[in-house]
Amino acid sequence: MGAGVGWSYGLRRLIDLNKEMELSCKKEVAALLIPSSETLSMFTILEMLMDKEEKIGKCFKKSGPAGVPYSDFPTFQDWMANWTDNRNLEEDFPTKYFQTVGSNLSAAMEKGLDVIEPGCGAGRHTMAVAKKYPNSTFTAFDIDRAQLERNKVACEMMGLTNVTFLYADFCAMPEEWNGRFDYLMIYDCMHDLPHPAQAMAGLKRVLKEDGLVTMMDINTSSDMPTQVQTPMTAVMYNISMHHCMSVSLANGGVGLGACWGSSSLRACFRMQVGRRPR
Repeated sequence: MGAGVGWSYGLRRLIDLNKEMELSCKKEVAALLIPSSETLSMFTILEMLMDKEEKIGKCFKKSGPAGVPYSDFPTFQDWMANWTDNRNLEEDFPTKYFQTVGSNLSAAMEKGLDVIEPGCGAGRHTMAVAKKYPNSTFTAFDIDRAQLERNKVACEMMGLTNVTFLYADFCAMPEEWNGRFDYLMIYDCMHDLPHPAQAMAGLKRVLKEDGLVTMMDINTSSDMPTQVQTPMTAVMYNISMHHCMSVSLANGGVGLGACWGSSSLRACFRMQVGRRPR
């Protein structure tokens, strides 16, 4: 099923079409379809994926490539930044997020913690949290050098002095980071990694013994028969096949993708890091 078909299937569950060719939807659905909605901004990823159909098709051939590399998605960071901005606005991030995690972390952040965010991308989460907690210091890293430079400019424009953006890899973090960080926050990247289990093991190394981990990722079921009961499943599997799985496989990875499933992710994290992510 192509990306366009998945998109149509997803819309069919949201919008009704009568015999007079008139479209209608419920009020709660209409709220999702305004340009600044988190849901609609997520769907704009399909514009980036549709021209990859031919390349994805070749990956299914025995003689074809394993996947489509990250470099073939030059607008990914822009899309991710827009989606994150809209979601953060809708969910009042980071205020409500830290309320969900618990008051103890928020109080500790106000006093000052040494925080790390791996796979920071456009840095939207790091900068939002750094602005709210100016007494804490933040180290955020990614493998996209160009995006890291843009992040530094954005930090300067926001007047943030407690954030450092660095080029680094999950599986090859500097030795001087060993046991350094009080708090590790991960947003929307673990499922894209070539080797998430190895990356998680590396994260354990840089945390203090009593360090805290929070992880936000796509909430899907690890049980496929259960997951397919969710209306958006076709769209999620299509996005995952065209990007998340593909970039992982192209980099010699395991290709778990966006629909890896929350229970599998938690189990892997407990095994590799020795604690449960919040």
